Amino acid sequence: VRADRLQNCKVFLGPVRSVLAEKLDACSISVAAQQLRVHSATGCDFYVRMRSGPIIEHSNGNRFAPYNFEYPGQESQLGELKLTTDSGMWAKVEDFNWLRAQQSPNWSILPEDLRAATVVAPSEACPPEASANAAHEDDEM
Repeated sequence: VRADRLQNCKVFLGPVRSVLAEKLDACSISVAAQQLRVHSATGCDFYVRMRSGPIIEHSNGNRFAPYNFEYPGQESQLGELKLTTDSGMWAKVEDFNWLRAQQSPNWSILPEDLRAATVVAPSEACPPEASANAAHEDDEM
């Protein structure tokens, strides 16, 4: 997935292999991915579930927190990419423009009291196969 030239946007993505986010300003991005690369982003909040740390370049004022998006059928999709558990890699951001041992000034962890609540998408907003899976799960209860 590629997100380019977004300003004041909220983006919610289910599990994907990779995301390239470029030229973002004051956005909130929720993504579960195997890879996230961020170029030229300013003042954005990233809610992330990954197997490796996010990578940022030419960015500043960005904050990172755990993934905050749910929808019916998501668990099986997370499983396909081996993202079923939060590995904590959302906090292991690599800043390619900051090679010192100290914390990069270009990103921080989003304090818990400032994090957005988890967004739960209604089943009618999900792909048909996800809704079908959710319906079968309800039958079994």
